[in-house]
Amino acid sequence: MITIISVLAGISVLVAAYHPLVPTILQSRQHGLLSDSVMLITLKKRDSSEMKTFPVDYLREGNMVYIGSDSGWWKHLEGGAEVTLLIQRTEYTGWATPILGDPERSSAGFKKLRPWTYKRAEWTGAVFVEVKIRDGQGVQ
Repeated sequence: MITIISVLAGISVLVAAYHPLVPTILQSRQHGLLSDSVMLITLKKRDSSEMKTFPVDYLREGNMVYIGSDSGWWKHLEGGAEVTLLIQRTEYTGWATPILGDPERSSAGFKKLRPWTYKRAEWTGAVFVEVKIRDGQGVQ
């Protein structure tokens, strides 16, 4: 039974994160429908000045934001990069770092971020990303 619940929870997060209306909802007054677990991250593509925005699942703890990347967008963050986050209709700037080469840290992060589906992240090669929000920006 727990496995079925885990799968359904994982599917609902994925559907929310990849549905084309998600950015519109997160930027609207109705953001509360999704914004407890989904936010927007905007980053500059490597080797380009093009900015890209992605809906992602997240967990915020003070000035740290933890994100799971199930697709290749994290590659634009290799070595660290400045990003803009839209969390509950508030914009923040931060420094994002994908956690590579440290499976224990990544696994511990996914256990916090996706407690019911963290094994799926490990099986699919998802990448755990940490973002430190710039000082002085609404630390809760």
